[in-house]
Amino acid sequence: MDDLTKKIKGAYQVSLYFHLVVMGSLLLYIAVVELFGADLSLYGDRYSYLSSLRYIFYGITIVVIFAVRRLNSLFKLRPLAGRAHKTIKRMMTLNIIISLLCEIPGLLGLVYFLMKGIKKDFYYLIILSGVLLILNFPRYARWRPLIETGEAS
Repeated sequence: MDDLTKKIKGAYQVSLYFHLVVMGSLLLYIAVVELFGADLSLYGDRYSYLSSLRYIFYGITIVVIFAVRRLNSLFKLRPLAGRAHKTIKRMMTLNIIISLLCEIPGLLGLVYFLMKGIKKDFYYLIILSGVLLILNFPRYARWRPLIETGEAS
């Protein structure tokens, strides 16, 4: 196994482990919600303007979905011969950014739950976040063209 292949596999594994940690954080969010239940709501029904926050969070989620789709299109760019180390770094960074973007709906659901105490919206957003994470799971097949066209430099 040459040096370039080792670099690619190492960067892929870092992306994979980071993605798995983000997926695990969703399970942690679910545990927090189930542990504390509706008793944790800070504001409850006292502030009616928080209801509109729900739609803002759903809007942010839609923006995140389109951003993830746009970033995924960057994977289709052809790697440059002789610049494999830059392409590896770019792909690893892109994978990490996509993983973090996929977590945003779940995090927004947790924030909304902590503010309003409504589990239904939390679970909608956490499921959406989980689906995004599964759909954007790092695949080694996307990294394989680097081995074929890249040269260690």
